[in-house]
Amino acid sequence: MGVSGCGKSTVGSLLAKELAVPFYDADDFHPAVNIAKMKAGTPLTDKDRQPWLLSLHSLLANHKQEGAVLACSALKESYRKTLAGDIEVNWVYLQGEFALIQARMQERAHFMPASLLESQFDTLEPLKSGLTLDISDSPELLVQKIRARYETENTAQLGIVGMGVMGRSLAKNAVSKGIDTAVYNRASEGEEHIIPQLLSDYPSPQLSGFTDWEGFMGKLRSPKVILLMVPAGNIVDQIIAQMEPYLSPGDCIIDGGNTHYEDTECRCSALQQKNIGYLGMGVSGGEEGALKGPALMPGGNRASFDLAALLLQQLAAKDPKGEACVGYLGDGGCGHLVKTVHNGIEYAEMQLLAELYSFISISNVPRAEYGNTFAGFNKGLYSSYLLSIMPPILNKKEDEAFLVDMILDEAAHKGTGAWTAQTALKYGQDASIIIAALNARYHSTAGWFRQLAQGPSGKQDKIEINLQRLLKAYQAARVLNHLQGLRLIKEVSQAMDWKVNLAEVTRIWTNGCIIKSTLMEELHELLLEDSVSLEQWAISAFNQAKEDLKYALDLGITNDLHLPVFSAALQYGLGINTATTTANIIQAQRDYFGAHTYERIDRQRGEFFHTNWTGTGGDTASTTYDV
Repeated sequence: MGVSGCGKSTVGSLLAKELAVPFYDADDFHPAVNIAKMKAGTPLTDKDRQPWLLSLHSLLANHKQEGAVLACSALKESYRKTLAGDIEVNWVYLQGEFALIQARMQERAHFMPASLLESQFDTLEPLKSGLTLDISDSPELLVQKIRARYETENTAQLGIVGMGVMGRSLAKNAVSKGIDTAVYNRASEGEEHIIPQLLSDYPSPQLSGFTDWEGFMGKLRSPKVILLMVPAGNIVDQIIAQMEPYLSPGDCIIDGGNTHYEDTECRCSALQQKNIGYLGMGVSGGEEGALKGPALMPGGNRASFDLAALLLQQLAAKDPKGEACVGYLGDGGCGHLVKTVHNGIEYAEMQLLAELYSFISISNVPRAEYGNTFAGFNKGLYSSYLLSIMPPILNKKEDEAFLVDMILDEAAHKGTGAWTAQTALKYGQDASIIIAALNARYHSTAGWFRQLAQGPSGKQDKIEINLQRLLKAYQAARVLNHLQGLRLIKEVSQAMDWKVNLAEVTRIWTNGCIIKSTLMEELHELLLEDSVSLEQWAISAFNQAKEDLKYALDLGITNDLHLPVFSAALQYGLGINTATTTANIIQAQRDYFGAHTYERIDRQRGEFFHTNWTGTGGDTASTTYDV
């Protein structure tokens, strides 16, 4: 359907030929009086069209079994209802700009003059459901898109909702792996172009696009596997509610957004009562990872994972041994918790590189050699994805200036770092390195201090820095950062009874994600063994580089460098490498002003004492105080 001149007869006849069914042009069925009226330049009324539409309905009724293709203006919804009646009709609207269609009409011979085109546009009511295509594509491509949308022999194996950057990239990834894929995006104001543009940019018979739920859900084979790539929050619940009428027991929804794990827990529970599977899945790797192979971290219903596993394995990156960087991590929201902590580790990794840059900026390394210096760092045990992107960042120029020097020094974030910090606080875990990185971003946007700051200004004298010692300090901080993140996952998993396997987590993180590195591969191999614990290994690594960390911080302090993550790493390392703490003083203070009680090192655990600190007498055993 569409206005005259949109190309519906050309496309329709090509489609009918490919499908080996009859083709009809509705213009051939106009009564003589209608044709005469249009030749005279007079628009048809609804009354004029009624007999014509009824005759077309009778025509289609004769082809209920084998099918047919009809090219018809069908400009109004009421016309389409009359034409279809009780017949199943798959609608395709060929949409185009007025100027383009007018030019086409002026070039062709037809009983309807180009002057009537404006009246057709005035009458036109676009489809509320069905397929809308842009006529700027070739007729052959339009036919391919129609077949991808409506043919049912190859129903889609995977549905993806949300065609933002990640959703589009994952859709292209799926099709490149031979997965028949249906995609959905709403067609609200400002987003009408998204599906047509995707189908135009990435034509494939294995990719079909929808802006209506009925068409999208109808394209998916059962049991359905649907991946949501939409922002976290209420929008996820809204979309689930919109899909529910089309879902059946055994179908699987996968939330691939950066959702808070507690929200995922609630959705898993609610949908399980309806026998609908739900997975919360972390997706890491950015646009490139989504396109070429991301790291995928699913958790939730085990049967749903088994249903989707083969598809996810095809989408995912491959680890160093050739296995897909995806694996079932456990129940409920554990997949999203793992992705949250992944991002927390990422925050600290990024801040460490920023602080490493601040060291280089005061060194006698020439500015033009910064990129090469970081390229030299990115070797062997030190290599990582994030370190590998530093040389192109530092070398990029705009005119004669280095672009990075022109970027405003205020760091943005999307909330997962804060969720990591909040989760650590909730479960009483030390995430000081990750929190220091988060605070550094907050600090960069505070603004108020910039007018008051009285730190170094102008050019400083460049100094000689032992880059090898600096690199060792950087690596030690990374080890401790990863330790904090993995211990946080372990603690939450135990509290929630998820049984998350840290060896599997680190394996998934060896490729496809932002924090992939040689260190991650080393961590994975360590966690597969029983000979040494993660904690023992980290303390040993810290001890080997402790003096290098001190060297780096001495250098930073002497030169007034702001090094929140290097500092937090050293303090954390010193803390876990000391058998005792100063918390006895804290407990004494709490007991002094609040009678909160304390335990003693010379008595059994679980026995509590209170002291009258300003009076006479010794300790008083107590089990009645709130500790």
